[in-house]
Amino acid sequence: MQRNLAWVALALGSIWIAVAIISLTSPDLVYGADRDTFPIISAVTWMSGAAASSYVLRALVTRHPTPEDQRHAWVGIALSTTAIWALVTIVTAFLPEFSLNIGDEPIIIPLGHLIAPAAAAVATGIAAQYVPLLTDAAAAERRGEPVYEDEGY
Repeated sequence: MQRNLAWVALALGSIWIAVAIISLTSPDLVYGADRDTFPIISAVTWMSGAAASSYVLRALVTRHPTPEDQRHAWVGIALSTTAIWALVTIVTAFLPEFSLNIGDEPIIIPLGHLIAPAAAAVATGIAAQYVPLLTDAAAAERRGEPVYEDEGY
């Protein structure tokens, strides 16, 4: 059981470490003639992390046919979550800022930095939903059970 909890810790830790890195390294929203700033990434990235965490936790409480299937699902979710959030962390380091002028007032928006964590949360939700299905199908195939039976449709 402790090894399974290590996979949970890896999944959740990778999300929140990525959220912290993205929040600390992303540029601020710059607006107005005085070039005022607001740390918008730090203000909203945690919501993506919370959504991704809820997807992971929801998937991890789902029961599978055998303890081995359960472990494979947890490993798959942890590894896919870590890969998704590591990729987003790397991508945000290279994203440009979007700038526009409204009248004489410039606005510089780190648009990609806002979108990337939200996209990672969506990708985490998709992975948390489908990775356990793939691991269950692979385990059933190894046991010699039919994965899909043709019902004559």
